[in-house]
Amino acid sequence: MTSSPVDQLVSINSQIVAYIEVLLAMGVVVAFAYVALRFGLSRVLGVRTTGAGPIEIVSRYVLTPKNTLYLVKTGSQVSLIATCENGATFLTAIAPENIENIMASQRTTKIPPNETGFISWRHKMKTTMKGI
Repeated sequence: MTSSPVDQLVSINSQIVAYIEVLLAMGVVVAFAYVALRFGLSRVLGVRTTGAGPIEIVSRYVLTPKNTLYLVKTGSQVSLIATCENGATFLTAIAPENIENIMASQRTTKIPPNETGFISWRHKMKTTMKGI
């Protein structure tokens, strides 16, 4: 039993329409996820995305995935704070005139990347592949 060209065309069109419907549905899901993460999550967690306010994070240095050092400026005071999975700890206060020196040295000296990370592994693989 042979199908007519009209039946074949209808079959192809219904597959295309189904494909477009799936793409539209995925687009709606992605758009909803973006809006939820961008606006809803910050309100639920109390995270402010704007930097307006009396507290400023001057610098951040990740020690391990769960341990980080922060230079936090509140008004004219600058503090070194360590965070871990159990909480935050005040380490020391830093004189504001020293912050300018620290930031200037940070801009002039390039800190080598962490040799254990994925990016350094990828860089090593690229340089190895160039030699082949």
